[in-house]
Amino acid sequence: MKQNDSRENILKAAYERFGYYGFGKTTMVEIAGDCGMSAANIYRHFRGKNEIIAELAQEIFSSQEKKLAKIVVSQFSSCSEKMQVFFQEALVLTYQYNTEQPRTKEMVDFICQERFDLVRSHKENKREFIETILRQGCQAGEFSLDNPEEMSTFFKQATIMFHSPLFMNMCGLEELQYSCRNIVQLLLAAITVK
Repeated sequence: MKQNDSRENILKAAYERFGYYGFGKTTMVEIAGDCGMSAANIYRHFRGKNEIIAELAQEIFSSQEKKLAKIVVSQFSSCSEKMQVFFQEALVLTYQYNTEQPRTKEMVDFICQERFDLVRSHKENKREFIETILRQGCQAGEFSLDNPEEMSTFFKQATIMFHSPLFMNMCGLEELQYSCRNIVQLLLAAITVK
């Protein structure tokens, strides 16, 4: 088995076990057993559970960012429509990840406490996507604003509940989507050229 295949198998097994049993209750020996290898073999690839969960988080964030980046470069009838699609997709991706398995919240909590640098980077990448859409709208004459970078921060702050795992269990997806659509619509109304 190639080294990359082994790493992928370890990550997949760890994700399943962390999500079902919890990060704290999972041992490297259990992950090794799920992969059909010894714990010593796993330590050739990862120094421990913390490193595994950090790499899992990076993969999840990267996957989400690739999907969102496709929206940013796609053609839509308007930048307002593109912004709505962007926020809806970001919401669905966050919601799916956070409701997929019973113990996902424990993984999210660990990453937020121990590797907030990964969370911060992911948030900044999403903010940059929003800024790009705002700049596209300004160039098309659809939006009027002086500082797209600053406005992207306002959009991000005003919609934080749709990006945050903390809110995913408070409401159903349809309710979150409805609220997200209306909040983004209000934000867009403030910058759209009449």
